[in-house]
Amino acid sequence: MLLPERSSASVRISRDGAGHTQSLREQQAWLQRVVTCVPGQLDEAMARTGNFIKEGYGLDPESRLWIYRGMFPIRMVESLQIDFPGVAYTLGAERFEELVMSYVEEHPSSSWTLNHLGLHFPSYLATSSLRGKTFLQQLATLELNLAQVFDEPEVPALHPESLQALPPERWEELILQPRPTSRLLKFDYPVSHYLHQVDNDLEPTKPTRHPQRILILRKGYLMNRVVLPEAGFFMLRDLFAGKKLAQAVERLVRRYPEIGAPDLQRWFHQWGDWGIFRA
Repeated sequence: MLLPERSSASVRISRDGAGHTQSLREQQAWLQRVVTCVPGQLDEAMARTGNFIKEGYGLDPESRLWIYRGMFPIRMVESLQIDFPGVAYTLGAERFEELVMSYVEEHPSSSWTLNHLGLHFPSYLATSSLRGKTFLQQLATLELNLAQVFDEPEVPALHPESLQALPPERWEELILQPRPTSRLLKFDYPVSHYLHQVDNDLEPTKPTRHPQRILILRKGYLMNRVVLPEAGFFMLRDLFAGKKLAQAVERLVRRYPEIGAPDLQRWFHQWGDWGIFRA
């Protein structure tokens, strides 16, 4: 684990504010700056240590702060290991830790929660010098979307019975809106199969290129992902983009003339059971 180095220069701990009681907001904002700031900004933030932390308790204030400062990188690595287990497995523990440390230097934590720390991780991988970066970027994209869908708010789902109860005249203008817990993704590699093997300790090797179309969905607190056929993905992509149902069906039949009414009925029954559209 690469921990931050303490400054070689002596830090002047200011006592100017010793008589001033800091508000909780001021204390929290200052501690966040100390724990998360990049090394070039650290000395200035720590110079105010005496305004916030009292002497005593066995260690000087600066040393006690460095305990938090030293633990924060460990927490960032742990957080991204949870969100990106496939990437962590592929690179191995040591290379993954090094990657996280270089990533957070460019994209430091700026939120009260580490849930958003990996937001730029896929794009960072895409511009890295890592071997196999395209596969890693796509794997990270899948994992980021899984983490985001897990945190999306729950909204009522459209059930098949409600759709079937609509009068025929409504179908022409009907627009089906996806729930926040439903996402469509297309990849050049079978990253969902690879991640499934990682999750089940099957020790996979990097797969060869093969397109994969994925629907991520959450039903209650149960996460799922489904590999879609090309035609089904084509239609769902139109519906997710806001096209009217009749228009989406017309485009589907024109592109895939082998698709018939029984296929559409089966799809909509599945989609309704999965709860991927808003009520």
